[in-house]
Amino acid sequence: MDSAPDHTGRDDGALLEALGIAQRLGVIGDTDLVAEIAHARGYVAALTDLSTGGWVLDIGSGGGLPGLVIAHDRPDLLVTLVDRREKRTDILRRQVGRLSAAKPSVTATVVCAEVADISRPERGFDAITARSFGPPEVTAKLAAPLLTLGGLLVVSDPPDTEASTRWTDELLNQNFLERSIAPTGHRISVLRRAS
Repeated sequence: MDSAPDHTGRDDGALLEALGIAQRLGVIGDTDLVAEIAHARGYVAALTDLSTGGWVLDIGSGGGLPGLVIAHDRPDLLVTLVDRREKRTDILRRQVGRLSAAKPSVTATVVCAEVADISRPERGFDAITARSFGPPEVTAKLAAPLLTLGGLLVVSDPPDTEASTRWTDELLNQNFLERSIAPTGHRISVLRRAS
């Protein structure tokens, strides 16, 4: 894999290698990893206002998109990747180790658990990210109680789907969420825990 810095000065070589291994092991589909990293950077952009030490939970982490990209680009955040499948979390642990070896500032915790079994930290998570996790009703029901007040839920939207039809006002109200501003050019919804 090419390890030359991208146009922003980031060196994505170790990230591409880690995701490439996950892809070869079958936990990421046959997709263009450079494009997937670019999409995951929409999540990073949504987390711009999170302060150093902010807690991020990536639910249904699978092969590491977007969680590994967030940990790579924002090593100042405390990122936890959670998946219910032991095979995937074993691969994720190795990939976090691989990224940390190449870029020691990268750290992330990997947990094998159902999202419903995750304990809310005392102050709550500052952000929860989800890519291909489940329908909005399930994602909101599981994620919203884990967020701190004002915390963000950043969720990937399918192509050709209007976010307002997926994230209805009724669903948002039921889960104490409100719409926030999403970075332009990315298929993601950003929701904020209102109360």
